Amino acid sequence: MNLTATSTSDHTVSLIVTAVMLAVMFLLPALIVLLTKKVKFLSMIGALALCYFTGFLISLIPIPYDKGLTQTVASVLVAIAIPLILFGIRLADVKKLAKKTVLSFGLVIVATVIVSAVAFLVADRCGLSYADQLAGMATGLYIGGTPNLVAVGNALIPADAVQEVIAAANTSDFFVGGIYFLLLLTVVPKLYRKLLDRSLPKTTKDQSAPESAPAAQAEYDFRQIPRDKKSLLRLIGVVALAVVCLGVGAGLEILINGSLEGSLYIMVAVSVLGVAISFIRPVRETKGSYQIGQYLLLIFSMGLSMSIDLKLLVKEILPILAFFACVQVGCIVVHLILCKIFRIDSGTAIITGTAGIYGPPFIAPVANSYGDRSLIAPGIICGTVGLAIGNFVGLGMGLLLGLI
Repeated sequence: MNLTATSTSDHTVSLIVTAVMLAVMFLLPALIVLLTKKVKFLSMIGALALCYFTGFLISLIPIPYDKGLTQTVASVLVAIAIPLILFGIRLADVKKLAKKTVLSFGLVIVATVIVSAVAFLVADRCGLSYADQLAGMATGLYIGGTPNLVAVGNALIPADAVQEVIAAANTSDFFVGGIYFLLLLTVVPKLYRKLLDRSLPKTTKDQSAPESAPAAQAEYDFRQIPRDKKSLLRLIGVVALAVVCLGVGAGLEILINGSLEGSLYIMVAVSVLGVAISFIRPVRETKGSYQIGQYLLLIFSMGLSMSIDLKLLVKEILPILAFFACVQVGCIVVHLILCKIFRIDSGTAIITGTAGIYGPPFIAPVANSYGDRSLIAPGIICGTVGLAIGNFVGLGMGLLLGLI
């Protein structure tokens, strides 16, 4: 028997299967987006969660593809997606918010920082691995959203554990966040009305979200991607700019750490540059960049879950699930108490809380459930600001707690 020939044949098969899996990883999210537009139940779950779950199911199939490569590709794509999402953020829109809205979202940040710090102290004493990093990830998640959780996790978790920890965190957020979202659409609005002052601030023109705000557009509305040559070339240039941000971060990582084994400085660089470049109007107003960033995030979610080792995930999932459940419940309760103290009305409280926990995509359904569509614009602005600052607060929290 020719062992060399057999080995070569197996290697060839593995390469072919890996190439097919990479194609699946890039293309299947498009089908999932289409299904979420057609099936209401799937739209409630969300494309990001569906991509993660689908990738996890693929990881269970005993086929010989390179899971390490799918993880590497996913990590590169998320570092490009983050600046693309941040490019379209308009921080100046904070000036358009009512004072109560700004105060309430500030209380979201305060509540998240306090609860994450307390959760770290308890978890660290109980011996939970990576308690400081998880607290940083939770802080980024509940101020901004999933992109912030991923960015902070990639920056803080050691390379040999980042895959399983982020996967466990994403899975935990999927379950815990999904349950609370269903409550937001049903019983929570009534509870907030009962507990808080119900008087609503009058909607004024200066609270309306500008048309250029990316979150006001559908996350996966690919009609936003231009068809004419001039606009398409401009979009390609903006995507190239995001790649340059990644390159700057990689250069810093090598310069400071001597290798690319970690990604702290990569994530700091793409976050800082993404926010800084958002002040350049032509870049900020480029149509389609936000949608491409969100689609890359779907690919990342699928690629990450495709590379999961089930044995390691099962080992990590229960304590991390408990951690995120406690932090999310704690954030909701502390924010509610603070809103009561500072006399924030129920509509403002519920929409700013949603902006922090879920981000812009979930604002409209919650506002509709509450029965006041005037909350959509300020909620979207708060959600986009959360995306912009979540990485910095989360990274700062994780690094600070790591010193304790």
